[in-house]
Amino acid sequence: MKNFHKLLFLIFANLILISSVQSKTYYVNALTGSNSNTSSQAQNIATPWQTVAYAVTNAAIINGDNIVVAEGTYAGFELFKRVNIIGVWKDSDPGKNTIFNSTITLRAGTGNADKRMVLKNLRVAVTANDAIDVRESFITLENVYASSSANGFNGIRFNGSLLTDIVIESCNFDNSNKAGMYFPTTTGIDGLTMKNSTVNNNLYWGIAAFQTANNPRNINNVLISHCSFIDNNPANQIQGHSIYFEKLSNAVLENITVKTPPNMNWIGIDINLLARTDYVDISILNTRIIRDSPGSGIWVQARNDLNFPAAELDTVLIRGGSFTNCDTNIAFNRQVRTMTVEKCDLSTYSVYGLVNYTDQDGTIQAANNKWQNGGVPDTTVISGGLLTSGNPVISFMPSTSGIFIGMGIQGPGIPAGATVVGRTPNTIVMSSPATADGFIPQIGFAFNFATSTDIVRTSLNFVRTGNPLPNSIFNQANLSFPTLAAAIAGTTNGGTIWNIPSGTIPGNTVVNKNLKLISPGSGFLHSGSLTTFDQLTVTGALEMGSDFAVANDLAQGSGLTTIGNNNTLIVNGNITELGSVIGGPNSDIAIGGAGASTSIPDITGGVRNFYLNRAAGIQIVSDRLSINRLLFLGSGLMNLGMGNVVMGTHSSVYSPNPSSSYVSTDGSGVLEKLFAISSPTAFNYNVGLGNYSPVLAYFGSWTTTATSSLKVRTVNTKHPQNQCVTDYLNRYWVMDATDIAPYSANVKFSYPASDAVGNEPDIYGAQWDGFGWTTYTAVNAATHTFTTNGLTSFGDFTGGGEDCIGNFMTLLNTKLLLQGAYDGNGTMRTDLNDEGIIPTSQPYANSQYDYNGTESVVTIPQGVVDWIYIELRATADGAPIPSGRRAAFVKSNGAVVDLDGVSEVKLPIISGNYFIVIGHRNHIPVMSTLPQTLNTNSTLYDFTTGLNQYYLGEAANLGNGYFGLFAGDANESFIVSSADYNVVTSNLLMTNYNQGDINMSAVVSAADYNLITANLLKVSNVPNFPPK
Repeated sequence: MKNFHKLLFLIFANLILISSVQSKTYYVNALTGSNSNTSSQAQNIATPWQTVAYAVTNAAIINGDNIVVAEGTYAGFELFKRVNIIGVWKDSDPGKNTIFNSTITLRAGTGNADKRMVLKNLRVAVTANDAIDVRESFITLENVYASSSANGFNGIRFNGSLLTDIVIESCNFDNSNKAGMYFPTTTGIDGLTMKNSTVNNNLYWGIAAFQTANNPRNINNVLISHCSFIDNNPANQIQGHSIYFEKLSNAVLENITVKTPPNMNWIGIDINLLARTDYVDISILNTRIIRDSPGSGIWVQARNDLNFPAAELDTVLIRGGSFTNCDTNIAFNRQVRTMTVEKCDLSTYSVYGLVNYTDQDGTIQAANNKWQNGGVPDTTVISGGLLTSGNPVISFMPSTSGIFIGMGIQGPGIPAGATVVGRTPNTIVMSSPATADGFIPQIGFAFNFATSTDIVRTSLNFVRTGNPLPNSIFNQANLSFPTLAAAIAGTTNGGTIWNIPSGTIPGNTVVNKNLKLISPGSGFLHSGSLTTFDQLTVTGALEMGSDFAVANDLAQGSGLTTIGNNNTLIVNGNITELGSVIGGPNSDIAIGGAGASTSIPDITGGVRNFYLNRAAGIQIVSDRLSINRLLFLGSGLMNLGMGNVVMGTHSSVYSPNPSSSYVSTDGSGVLEKLFAISSPTAFNYNVGLGNYSPVLAYFGSWTTTATSSLKVRTVNTKHPQNQCVTDYLNRYWVMDATDIAPYSANVKFSYPASDAVGNEPDIYGAQWDGFGWTTYTAVNAATHTFTTNGLTSFGDFTGGGEDCIGNFMTLLNTKLLLQGAYDGNGTMRTDLNDEGIIPTSQPYANSQYDYNGTESVVTIPQGVVDWIYIELRATADGAPIPSGRRAAFVKSNGAVVDLDGVSEVKLPIISGNYFIVIGHRNHIPVMSTLPQTLNTNSTLYDFTTGLNQYYLGEAANLGNGYFGLFAGDANESFIVSSADYNVVTSNLLMTNYNQGDINMSAVVSAADYNLITANLLKVSNVPNFPPK
């Protein structure tokens, strides 16, 4: 059987999304698309639109739809619908990535947590304005790079009096002319989550959030986790802090790395709150500040200067902090209350470890920290300033080497609007003389004392420093340790260890109890913050509280490692004992290093992202490795063996170097993709074996359930059922769908040129369904691809010569006689052929057999009596086997022959035992008594020799020991009845190819009644062919 379909050239970016129920997918391709295509055409990956700007304004696009954008460069757009814009990836090469060169503005209103605007897997790189302009709520950005350089401003700008539910994950807001992330004065936020993202190399700020004095806003309910802020403000622009908030509340900053560039002296994290008295609950946890040039690490202040109403902040927690080359590690200023600093190494400052310049009675609970001078921390107290009526000078005690006062000076005896116009080491000069004598306890903040000190505070507030710790590694019992090994030994089962240092921990670290380990910073995004174990052995249970790497052997044995939320386990060595790993939807794993291939253990719960960057590759040994979000193949092969990799419903695979990094199906394992109704309708399977040989599957229609999936693997040998000798592919693909049917799919297969044997242009794509072959169009020899369109079932796919791919030489060798044409002595007349009225195409399409085969000839061979119908069954009452139906000829001697009129009938099926069914257009069908062995040398099954050759033992007795098919079924009802007379009567004297010509004499005559009369009430004994 040959089923030819129009060749479809498919180009697709393999991507993921977050979407809503009942979404449709539309495609955009700058190279192959056209905006003249209809919306229905644009749902087909082969006929996309050309621009995203056109797609998002097309009336067919509604909330929840997917717009999948191929690699290339596109103009930005304004989005007024809550749809998913899904690109290829976010790097800078437009040949492999989706790049927008002007602003994307997100303005769709009336959203909710399930109805979102989504940008995914794309790059927005502009030279004017902002890269991304957010003006409405319910936004998701995932794997997005946003930068505004040259004459531009910010990577992302948030514009709205109250924006809610902003989710940012695995994004990069780098290299912008102003800020990576910018919150103007009038912008308010309720709900901001940013995880595993970078805000690096921006010319002013990493994050800048400004406040307004009138109707002040807030940024509320914030989580910033596992993010890096590296080398922002390289030119030391004024007020260019790495992280700067003038409004912030109910916020957690955890596992943050801030690194400042050389000669930049502004603050690492500056929470400088203004104009509101309801700021509460800010936590800065497990954060690492690294400065190339001295400056402050963290400042938390609620200011009350002249230009803004008073601000207040209640409850601040700083835990597990690490500071490198800071002059001041941590400072609190003005109206801040309920402050706790614990489990921090505050010993590394050059001027101050901890500063308390808060208002009267402001107290910092600072027990359980390490101080520079050991034991009880040194403390310097500022007594405030003295002023004299009529004198513009304020004197300070004790002596300082430099004093800085804020924007203005406040206090009794100081004229309104007085500012600082000069200073000396011990005094400042006001712009106006004092109006009264007095002591001013709080007039700003001071720093740069002549000698460094652990703590500096004013005389009116306090720092409680109980239990000073001598070492920099801490546990939950507030004990400190000089090394991690000592901390493990000294911590009870179920405990937590903080402030594990960055760099390599030499030797073999053994975790032999249940412990949670935390290292400050975002190690996966900043190598200077990463803690690397030389070797790690887990015999207990390790819970990761941060990113960790293993340089050499990771031995799990009977141990258990839990990666944890937003953490990345980095393995640069060998996993020598597999043990168990617990991942989850927010856990990542990265395999790197220059070592040999290693095995990947079972990961319960799967992972969010899996990164492979090892030239030697890896071996999957688990039965099911689930990847919920991203499989990034940077270098090396992911060898499956007997294991399986399962990609989530909204996941993607990306490989910048696919020829050397792909999923290698070197065993029975498969790459499986789960699908949901909201999934994009196409997915690229980055598989290969020996060479990269991907499969792009596109569904034009489908029905999905909670368990819908499509599995793919490839084998780099000739298919075992491919009979071609000269022209074929040395490769085949196995595809298996679960719970998607009914569907219609187009699939594009790519193979290396070396797979083609013989003359490549003569090779045709073909599908093996377990019984036979269906051939499609010829391969594209220029691109080394072929496409199979309109699939309603999957199976094995390969290529071979058109005339040999299905040549199994499975032969049907049989013989039969038709009673109507019988001429005696075992032969039949050929009147129909002699008169030239037998059609050249098989006549059973609209018959009782409903067979739509394409058999045809140019001329009817000599000796042919008529066309007959053939059907093979695995069981007596079963359906025909796939590819087990044919139309063929019966000759005058009863031989059933192929279309050449000579050869035995060839069927594209494997050898086996089958029931033989024979039918004719106006005779009663018959079936062999038992299944017959059919192969390349089938023995003759002769229906003519006796009743024992027929199922249920009934046939027309033709005399002299010959038997055949009963004639007379003119009305195609599987029974000879009086109704058949009517067919003859209505066609009397017709000389065409006619159902009423029962005796096959080439004319309908009264003689045809006789055969009907002789066979009245004869019925079909073939199961599934009952009388009608």
